[in-house]
Amino acid sequence: MTFGARKVAAVIDGAKRAALVSVGLLVVGAGVGCKGQIGGASTPSQASGTSGSTGGGGAGMVTSTGTGGTIVPRTGPCVQVAALAPARLWRLNDQQYGNVVRDVFGAGITVPTEVSEARSAGAEDLSRAESLTIGDDTIASNYMNSAHLTAVSAVTNLTALMGCAAPDATCVGTFIKSKVARAFRRPITDAEAADMLALFQLGAADGPSEGARVLMEYVLQAPAFLWRTELAGVDPSKATATTPLALNPFELAGAVSFLFLDSAPDDTLWAKAVAGTLTKPDVLAAEVDRLMALPAVKANISSKVGSWLTIKKTEATVKDPTIFPEFTPAVKDALTQSAQLFLQDVVFGGKLSDLITSRRMFLNQDLATLYGVSGVTGAQLVPVDVMQPERAGGILTQPAILAANSRVNRGDPIHRGLFIYTSLVCGNPIPGPPANATAVDQALPATATERDRANYRASRSDCGACHVHFDPLGLLSERYDPIGRYHATDASGQPIDQSSTINLGSPVLDGPANGLGDLITRLGSSRDFPDCAAGRLAAVAVGRTVSDDNSCALQAVRDDFAKSQSFMGLFRAIATSPGFLARGGDLQ
Repeated sequence: MTFGARKVAAVIDGAKRAALVSVGLLVVGAGVGCKGQIGGASTPSQASGTSGSTGGGGAGMVTSTGTGGTIVPRTGPCVQVAALAPARLWRLNDQQYGNVVRDVFGAGITVPTEVSEARSAGAEDLSRAESLTIGDDTIASNYMNSAHLTAVSAVTNLTALMGCAAPDATCVGTFIKSKVARAFRRPITDAEAADMLALFQLGAADGPSEGARVLMEYVLQAPAFLWRTELAGVDPSKATATTPLALNPFELAGAVSFLFLDSAPDDTLWAKAVAGTLTKPDVLAAEVDRLMALPAVKANISSKVGSWLTIKKTEATVKDPTIFPEFTPAVKDALTQSAQLFLQDVVFGGKLSDLITSRRMFLNQDLATLYGVSGVTGAQLVPVDVMQPERAGGILTQPAILAANSRVNRGDPIHRGLFIYTSLVCGNPIPGPPANATAVDQALPATATERDRANYRASRSDCGACHVHFDPLGLLSERYDPIGRYHATDASGQPIDQSSTINLGSPVLDGPANGLGDLITRLGSSRDFPDCAAGRLAAVAVGRTVSDDNSCALQAVRDDFAKSQSFMGLFRAIATSPGFLARGGDLQ
């Protein structure tokens, strides 16, 4: 290593330490006056377990009434000024990190798949806002290594990266004020630009590529890159205001871009922020419409709908190979893709009611054979409108969902019921299972049916208060085995009992039911389902549980969605809602 290279290495190490110190200062400042969890982008499942919440974004006709919970009408006037989210600072996830790098600095740049930490199979790669700090040395080291590898890739083509083959002060200054500003989602001050130029020049003693690498490594570890800000003028050390505050044009541009692109603002959106016009309702609406026409945005919205319905759980689905040898890795992969294609079909070409009534499945020859559908050949997944009535339940009768919410070796009314309870009707928070849950299950003989087990749980004081609400929902799917195949009769030829009594506290949904068809009919005539969907998707769209269940802005979004049932329309309504243009005064 040359003397110059050693000096550059020392400088970049210092820059890394400075970046981490800056992060630490951010955390200290944010901690003053904070209420509850810092940041905030809980997944829908996390949101549903929040004390005092309404089970995921204030969605649906639900209020928290204690353990187990019931669906009850919302009362009282809505709150006119309530924002959909609080002021916050939140960290990019690995997917967003890569998106921002490629969208701002160049599509050909190679970014490590795992920037900060490995994603578990089946987990949604959502925002890491739940942790403002980087408290793990391994994660901090991963960020440093990822910044280095990404920067090395970026500088292989200086012209593509910086707009000039031999960068000088003018070229680098333009790069900092344009591309780095977009990556930071805010303007760069003259002092910041001078510091970054000096860092480039120090590294450039060993050549322009080395200077660019040093600069990029610093940028990719800077707090302004790693953290999104939606502070709306809130002073983190004095965050006690209760009145929502308007986002500035750059914060709004970032909020819109991450909603639709899961990335930094594109050039057109950024130009509107720079001009200061984005906060005008007509300008914002035009930008939202422009973005929603982009193929990448359609794919991202489909992914967000998939997050609501925990589609990625299929990736981690495991079955006992001695019982279900047909459930091969190839079948599991195909099922995951099938579920994703189904969602895309509904989101772009259908409406909410299609989500629970569509007969369409995406099948190849192997899946069609496994699930008893004729006339499909080849390895390619193709759309098939299946005529069998047992496949007329949309997402509820998709084999991927049935398999993902089932045990490895037998039926599972608990998790299938929880999927419906949590995702489709927004039942109230359910506490974790008691310490003796396994013993309760093992108290019955191995030959006990799932209905026997559900009845036993309902009879116990330590189980029944919760299970009485979601077990009956799961029992409606008893004719679908753990890999999603339909069986009308059991091994002895007797009809499989798929009846139960729904007990949610809803006059529309409650009562005796026979199979998923009865539930689907009731969901279709209830406001519980569209209200739940709108609230869940609002939570996904803004990145956390919406801050006020009685928000008039959220109520308007719900009312519009109940009429239109358009997923694309829902996301447009969220992005142009007055509640989206502001943040609550308390930093959370």
